[in-house]
Amino acid sequence: MSCTKRGAEEAVSDRSKPTRPLSRPDPGSAEEAALLRRVLGSSVVAVLVLDRCGQAVYANGQAVEELGIGPAGGVPAEIAAFRWIAVTGKALHDVRCALPEAEDGTRVLSINAEPLTEDGESAPQRVVLSINDITEQYSYYEQALRESEQRLEEAQQIARLGHWFAYQERESGRQRLWWSPVIYDIFGRDPQRFVPSFRRYLRSIHPDDRPMLRARLANASREDGYEVEHRIVRPDGGVRWIRERGKLEHDASGRRRRMFGTVQDITEQKELQRELERRASHDPLTELYNRAKLQQLLHSAQAAYRRHGTPFAIVLFDVDHFKAVNDRWGHTAGDAVLWELARRISGVLRETDELGRWGGEEFLALASYTDEAGGAELAERIRRSAAERPIGQVGTVTVSLGVAGIEPGASLETLEHRADQALYAAKAAGRNQVCRYASLPAGGGR
Repeated sequence: MSCTKRGAEEAVSDRSKPTRPLSRPDPGSAEEAALLRRVLGSSVVAVLVLDRCGQAVYANGQAVEELGIGPAGGVPAEIAAFRWIAVTGKALHDVRCALPEAEDGTRVLSINAEPLTEDGESAPQRVVLSINDITEQYSYYEQALRESEQRLEEAQQIARLGHWFAYQERESGRQRLWWSPVIYDIFGRDPQRFVPSFRRYLRSIHPDDRPMLRARLANASREDGYEVEHRIVRPDGGVRWIRERGKLEHDASGRRRRMFGTVQDITEQKELQRELERRASHDPLTELYNRAKLQQLLHSAQAAYRRHGTPFAIVLFDVDHFKAVNDRWGHTAGDAVLWELARRISGVLRETDELGRWGGEEFLALASYTDEAGGAELAERIRRSAAERPIGQVGTVTVSLGVAGIEPGASLETLEHRADQALYAAKAAGRNQVCRYASLPAGGGR
């Protein structure tokens, strides 16, 4: 139906006219009472009033029919539970309530409940409920959800998500394995020439992942299924990550009939996950650990010290006169200095040491399995590596270093503060030096 210009003008004109006031009977009049009786007697909504014991003290015809309320006023337990509204005094709106029924299954009700306080009462003694049966609407949405899930599953099968099933031949008793075409593609196999079997499948698993996968498969019978992520090695040597799900299917007598499941290639997801984890833990300029990752490593070192007495020390250092480098040569040259220092210093670390950017031109090295003296030896190697040769047009760059070792009762905050005091002392002594906290005068260097 089209809307003509004249019709639109008339609609606008009608909206501009004053609306007719709502007509309603006088409060308390016989007309209002008659209208209320007709409304409550309609099938539009079920109205129920409960006392504090959960008994029905009033129910209109629709409520009696829907809830099966008897002469004694008993209501289903799920409905009687709303008596607590009279205790809490707080209303509830649009509450879903599942009402089991022997013949029809389950009905779903939408309930609004409010406390009723009569004149002279300090607390509500009754609760009024308006009840709507939404079973048909609920069933409709459940069906729509099931159809949506089915469409999603079909889309997953298209998107490199293969399916398989394994069964035992009745005649020979041999185990058979069937793959969908997508799985052949994931494993890099030709479906015309390759016949899948459990032995061939296990040969494709990355050697490091086979023990874990065997354990999961062994537990599958007790758990009725499994889910696992592991690597496979394709015939061309390529390694792929897959997520595999399997589930047992039983016959009517409870015996295992077959196992079926899915295989999805998640290599790209794993690579993205690794990249995100790296970005979360690494400084983008120097490619060293960032401060958050260093704090995590320090907490782990502290836990090992408290639990096993494993010593460690930290070396806190920064670039001498770095502001002058930026001011003279520009921030691009300053970034190049930090990157080059990160490469040089990384080359003098032990396998057990960790290095990261603490912030700005400041770095922190975690020297594990050593005390403050050992940390000072590492610091001296760092100092020499930084100044061993010029860095581009900037020339020779030096660093000042402070060292502090963990001690009983010292917190990480204390340890960091001590290393910072030692660093400050190294700068005050002329820079390009290593200073240990233990060599500072009593009270530290500040």
